[in-house]
Amino acid sequence: MGFLDKAKKMAEQAQAKIDEAQQQLNSRQQSGEAAGPAVEYDQHGRPIGQPQEGATPPHGDPVAGSPAPPPVAAPPVPPARADAPVGQGDPLGAAAGAAPPPPEEAPAEDRNHPSYAPPKLSGGDPLAG
Repeated sequence: MGFLDKAKKMAEQAQAKIDEAQQQLNSRQQSGEAAGPAVEYDQHGRPIGQPQEGATPPHGDPVAGSPAPPPVAAPPVPPARADAPVGQGDPLGAAAGAAPPPPEEAPAEDRNHPSYAPPKLSGGDPLAG
């Protein structure tokens, strides 16, 4: 029973400390003491007021107009050699002259009335070998 008596005594002491702290808080609130000036917030939840002395935004002052970084230029492309055989040198040189075949256009399907027909087969039995 000694253990339970000690636990009960400690709980009473803790409750007394909590009550004392609550009374001090209530008396401060009633007397009008405040930790600092009241902070007002805009519609986005950002504090409104004068900025503190020496405080700077994390990425510099956007109003001051920091210099823009220099533009990054693309690396120069060497000109294709006229005497180079096809397939060597410029990898896109051979394909640049040939036009791609026109894509086969599928008939446009009405989004409001989809077709439930199975897709067309490309041909033959897929299991035949």
